[in-house]
Amino acid sequence: MEREKILITCDSTADLPKELIKKYGIEVLPLNVTLGDKVYHDGVDVNPDDIFSFVSTKGTLPKTTEPTSAETFKFFAPLVREGYHIIHFTISSQMSQSYTNAEITAKKLGNITVIDTGTASCAEGMIVLNAAQMLEEGHFFNEIVDSSNFMIGKIRATFVVDKMDFLYKGGRCSALARFGATMFNIKPNIIVTKEGKLDVDKKYRGKFPDAVEKFLNEELGDGSSIDNDKFFLVHTGADSDILEMCEKRIKSVVKPKHLYTVKSGCTIASHLGPNVIVLIFMKKFGGSW
Repeated sequence: MEREKILITCDSTADLPKELIKKYGIEVLPLNVTLGDKVYHDGVDVNPDDIFSFVSTKGTLPKTTEPTSAETFKFFAPLVREGYHIIHFTISSQMSQSYTNAEITAKKLGNITVIDTGTASCAEGMIVLNAAQMLEEGHFFNEIVDSSNFMIGKIRATFVVDKMDFLYKGGRCSALARFGATMFNIKPNIIVTKEGKLDVDKKYRGKFPDAVEKFLNEELGDGSSIDNDKFFLVHTGADSDILEMCEKRIKSVVKPKHLYTVKSGCTIASHLGPNVIVLIFMKKFGGSW
């Protein structure tokens, strides 16, 4: 009996490194990024450095939007015609219409299962990577889907942000809150909630390197409750000294089998700005956050 042709796909917010995408044959549907009057495709013809340059020059934020219905159909149609049964992963439906448009297309074409990961960035990427590895190991379609759904809500994605300029310009904090944060040198800690939304969890006071150190201490603890298979350290262009400090701490405390240091895609960059540190990991079975 011939095995079913299965393909793993995701939207570009998964932020997986290109080498992993290539290694596992993952197809990526890019979100749109509008800079001024021009529309670009996340990870294809625009990157976070382009965004920071644009904001610095123009003083306004870019706009990130889900792939249109037409773009989504164009992405999936040839893959379905090739005979693939597709498992497609999207950013949280609470943050984008990416999931909705993929679902609409799936109903038109068939042979597409769309999974709302309820999260963003490499937290989505961790679920995608798990699915791709299971496919390579020869697991069946239903096993991959079940495992992916099991992971949803169990991955912690937690950020510490240097400056609140992007949050303010994007309407995610008031002018008063921004003023207070600047005056008292506060670095907000933002999490992806279990409902799939962004929310402020804690506030750290002090210089950014000191805030990152406190952030690491609180999130990692002694490492005993963290699953050490995969750990993602994501950033939007942080200094090498800060990244090195994070990597050393993660390796010494958590001792992950696979530590991926990843520069984020355009979605995180557009919403949170430069100099952001993100920790993404799973708690051990039965653990909670």
